[in-house]
Amino acid sequence: MTPVTPVPPTIAVETSDIVEQPDGRRTVGTSSQPSGTGLLFVALIAGYPVAWATGFGPLIFPVIGLLMLVWLIRYRPLRVPAGSISFALFLVVVAASVIQVDSTSRLALWGLRTSWYVAALITFVYLARQTSPKARLRIARAMIALWVFTIVGGYGALFIPDLTWSTPLSVALPGSIASDEFVRDLIVPRISEIQTFWTGVRLNRPAAPYPYTNAWGSSVALLTPFMLAALQDRRIGLPRPVVITMLALGLVPFYFALNRGAWLTLVVGIAYSGLRSAFVNRQPVPLLMVAVVTAFGLVVALNTGVLDTAINQLDARTADSNETRLGIYLETIEQSAESPMIGFGTPRASPSNPNGPPLGTHGQVWAIMFAHGYLALAFYLLFFVYGFIRGAGVGAIGHWAKVSVLIGLLQLPIYGHLPVQIFIMMGAVAMAGWPADAFGPPL
Repeated sequence: MTPVTPVPPTIAVETSDIVEQPDGRRTVGTSSQPSGTGLLFVALIAGYPVAWATGFGPLIFPVIGLLMLVWLIRYRPLRVPAGSISFALFLVVVAASVIQVDSTSRLALWGLRTSWYVAALITFVYLARQTSPKARLRIARAMIALWVFTIVGGYGALFIPDLTWSTPLSVALPGSIASDEFVRDLIVPRISEIQTFWTGVRLNRPAAPYPYTNAWGSSVALLTPFMLAALQDRRIGLPRPVVITMLALGLVPFYFALNRGAWLTLVVGIAYSGLRSAFVNRQPVPLLMVAVVTAFGLVVALNTGVLDTAINQLDARTADSNETRLGIYLETIEQSAESPMIGFGTPRASPSNPNGPPLGTHGQVWAIMFAHGYLALAFYLLFFVYGFIRGAGVGAIGHWAKVSVLIGLLQLPIYGHLPVQIFIMMGAVAMAGWPADAFGPPL
């Protein structure tokens, strides 16, 4: 009698459990080496508007960053994605700059900013471990959710521009900290940033759910590529008519925000996307679509008077804005030369104009240069430039994430990226490198 060989039971493996290893092998994730769910990043990005509305917006980043660190330590060995060493060296110089802090309030501000930078690096390492397709789709959807919240906040500025409210944190903090203008803007939510110029023109520029209009416009430009990814990647789950309608609705507050830098960087990013699709991915259709949509938009703007209105409103603030920024930039460069290695720890009032904007503001480049010195700036720029060059931009999500990284790089001299945009950029750098992440040795 011929013995019967037992057949092993079939094990069903979900696609989300398949993990791509650094050497290209595809293996099944196990409980000891989980592929990750991405939920902590979802809580960070999609949950930020709730934290902002309750006054805890500044704290959500270090708190969830700590939870990410616990997750990474729990599921060792920890593998550090390529480029992390540059940002780690940046943090070393930031830590050294604390010796320049000369007051309790500035020490608190330095600690808050540093906690965001540390959380940003942890977030980047965490994202590299989220290797399952389900987790990565969740992360892309979180970016889209924040875009939606941002546009809703833009419409709030159009209809209820004067709305603001106090929060428990604004009441609980000591007066020396809560009275700081930067801290106050973070913990006291407002729907719009109202600006009145010498011509008597009042502009209700969108701010919610961010402290400033510049942060609002910067974030819209950084997040819009993920909306465009939803047009191409059906796995994201948004029907194309819905995405197109949402993008069209988003144009209205984006126009009224009058963020010239956001307009320019988004246009450059979309143009780059078309060129990359045509010459790298051998897909000329997106480039043709960019040209057609641009031409159509110009025709509509010219015939409806939208362009003339934008020019008139920009004229009301451009001269003042340009003069203010140029003055801050020049004085920041001059003062930074007095402490080139470790900076001054935090932004400080201008010696020539104590009542004006502090030095080390109005641009992430100037913020790092003034607060932490030239070396810190070099390490910071190296991280994001390397992330952009290294990112393969595979698939629709990877392609548009690479576009977002480029937009962020272009914004560095124009907009500050704290506290929110730096985490959007960390997400974009990580997503641009998917699915073949490069890891260093286990730690």
